[in-house]
Amino acid sequence: MNSNSTPTPGASAGMPVTESAPFVLTAVHGAIFRIELNRGDARNPLGADMVKALSLALDHAERSDAVRVILFTASGKAFSAGGDLGNIADRLAVKPGADGQDPIAAGNRRYGDFLTRLVRTPKITVACVHGAAMGGGAGLACAVDIAIGSPAAHFGFPEAGIGLVPGQILPFVSARLGAQAARRLMLTGERIDGVEAHRIGLLDYLAESDEALPARTRDVLQLLVATAPAASAATKRMTAQVRTLDAQPPEALMCYLDAASLTFAQQMRSEAVEGVTAARERRRARWNTGAELPLLATH
Repeated sequence: MNSNSTPTPGASAGMPVTESAPFVLTAVHGAIFRIELNRGDARNPLGADMVKALSLALDHAERSDAVRVILFTASGKAFSAGGDLGNIADRLAVKPGADGQDPIAAGNRRYGDFLTRLVRTPKITVACVHGAAMGGGAGLACAVDIAIGSPAAHFGFPEAGIGLVPGQILPFVSARLGAQAARRLMLTGERIDGVEAHRIGLLDYLAESDEALPARTRDVLQLLVATAPAASAATKRMTAQVRTLDAQPPEALMCYLDAASLTFAQQMRSEAVEGVTAARERRRARWNTGAELPLLATH
């Protein structure tokens, strides 16, 4: 992939394509690594090939030190309709291997691995959601650091209604929405629009309309790349640690605070020198490339 190319905004055909195409397209826009789900004609189902392609694209993004933000978008009218059930008969016909593992369970588990990597990557992850984000698609929106959408976007967890369970996405949905909101949406199968998704915290930012979504996305990306790279990665790591403190002994908080003080000192001696100087001189810090970001079409 040519990481130095800057495609024409909104022209998916001009994006540098990884070996994972045609299921996803990838492109680099400055510090932004864009991953576009590219089966819009089928509402971007999260079948085995799509999950593999997403994982390969994530590999590319994580290997580049220049990448600060990983942005997920989608082609077509839907962000993602969730799991691919179109080949259910073929999947049921596959027999367990020599290890006795259920192949359906193994395939399902791979999506959980992908979402876990998203949560743990030091890169900032963003989803720009339009249209339907159902089941695993909604799970992807919940697993990223920042989710952006429009009032026309809609979300739901239809698994129980068709006899399935949202096993792999449940921890990530619950972490974002809280256990009770996740339980309500998953047990009822209720569909919610972007306004309600923003109210309950599934969306962090709500554009005024689909047409305003690209500009709102760029605004958020500009904020993200204005932060110092090491500082934002450390903040993401520390935030993940804080989530688990309630379930740990009281000493865990003391250990966290000790480690946090050392991280603070490290940042004071490194990036903060440039950051404070730039603030005093009323200029952008050297890592802030937000002004150069193009307006990206979101679907």
